[in-house]
Amino acid sequence: MWTDLNLESDFRFGDGYDVCVCGSGPAGITIARKLKESGARVLLLEAGGEEWTEESHEFYQGESVGPIEYYGVESGRLRFFGGTSNHWAGSCTRFERVDFERKHPWKATGWPISFDDIYQYEDEARRIVDIDEQSFERPDEPAWKSERFETARYAKSPPTRFGEKYRAELEDAKNVDVVLNANVVDLRLNADKRAVAEVVVADYKGQEYTVAPKFVVIAFGALENARFLLNARSDFDAGLGNQHDLVGRYFMEHFDVTLGRFVSLGSPFWQARGGFGLNPTAAMMRDKAIGNCFVSLTPGANPKFYGRLAPFRRLMRKITCSSDILLERARRENTVLCEGDGVVTTIMEQSPDPSCRVMLDPDAQDRFGRARLMLDWRINDIDRRTIRTLAEEVGKALVTQRAGRLRINRDILETGLPDLGMHNHHMGTTRMAGSPRHGVVDGDCRLHGIDNLYIGGSSVYPVGGGCNPTLTIVCLSLRLGDHLSRKLGKA
Repeated sequence: MWTDLNLESDFRFGDGYDVCVCGSGPAGITIARKLKESGARVLLLEAGGEEWTEESHEFYQGESVGPIEYYGVESGRLRFFGGTSNHWAGSCTRFERVDFERKHPWKATGWPISFDDIYQYEDEARRIVDIDEQSFERPDEPAWKSERFETARYAKSPPTRFGEKYRAELEDAKNVDVVLNANVVDLRLNADKRAVAEVVVADYKGQEYTVAPKFVVIAFGALENARFLLNARSDFDAGLGNQHDLVGRYFMEHFDVTLGRFVSLGSPFWQARGGFGLNPTAAMMRDKAIGNCFVSLTPGANPKFYGRLAPFRRLMRKITCSSDILLERARRENTVLCEGDGVVTTIMEQSPDPSCRVMLDPDAQDRFGRARLMLDWRINDIDRRTIRTLAEEVGKALVTQRAGRLRINRDILETGLPDLGMHNHHMGTTRMAGSPRHGVVDGDCRLHGIDNLYIGGSSVYPVGGGCNPTLTIVCLSLRLGDHLSRKLGKA
């Protein structure tokens, strides 16, 4: 069944659902498809429609209240069928085994499950995101020899738009009901407060519905997962899963930091190759007590300019790059890229910090009366050490390889607080841990203390690693689908 509540006047949910999956991004669709294969009866709810609408997206309004402005609270998310896969760029990689070690430079606990627990599903996940013909072997760069860095491995999805690719399959499935413009506004527990008894759904016309599945999966994305649980106060004043004040804490991003510019002109190292990626070795991460990272080196950068000021910016670049005096100053200030200049950018792990968190705004509510979110995004001393150490070590490695000279971003050296960007990789707000004192969900993604409520997506990540999150989201979703199938006796 495929239903849009905006188009229905007298809709009734059916009975006998095994699992209600709330959210239709990569996590929700993957879980629903996995359960479909087992024969389970699945209800897949999406708060938006088949396309972006202002009516749906305005629920993502929120405020950045931390010391660092976060611009992705609204723009980094999409609230319609397919979720954020609708603007995903397609980069795929996986965590490193070192990311699963229990000893981190931070105090927070790490993964309670293993690398193999997750990536036993890698082959299936590769097919889902259309990278099954691509290799994760590290590229061979014979001229690159370093004890600190190794060449990075990644694959590129087309990218896969989950809503487009899997719509027909889900619409045709006899054991899956998809309902659009269905806003999950609350969960009501049973008498002993140990299980979800009802899922409360509202449409945009003011009609409210309830459905009573055996299991519930919340897969709204890391920001909205936390906001939803904090707002679910029908049974607990602090919200669901928040008995230890952990829901919303440990929000993580991947920092987008430009480490600096390097001069590559005349170096034979770049003549036979373009840019490439690096990862710090496990030995360096342990030795320097830093986080993980994907470091991208792009030589001979030729920036593109857009907008009404593009002609002026092109002219200024031409003038600057043709003057030895202006060129030297531009390179010193890291303001202009000229021929022969390269740039070092990053997808950098943010350390799990409980003060970096999603909270509720007591003064702002959406149309269903739920408090909007506030995000406190911040950087700590571990992150600053990671940024500076990586910049210094990349600079040393370039000199050792005779590949260039790096001018490190001055703010990194002088203030330790560079201009931070982000990649819209939202993680960590319902972190996984073996104990409810350290996390919100257990190793099976089940909410601690609630027998039939599970969380899907990267909000369960206890650490962020130096990798794009989507492939791992799909692997974890396949694993959760298998787990629920076994619980239902349908495996």
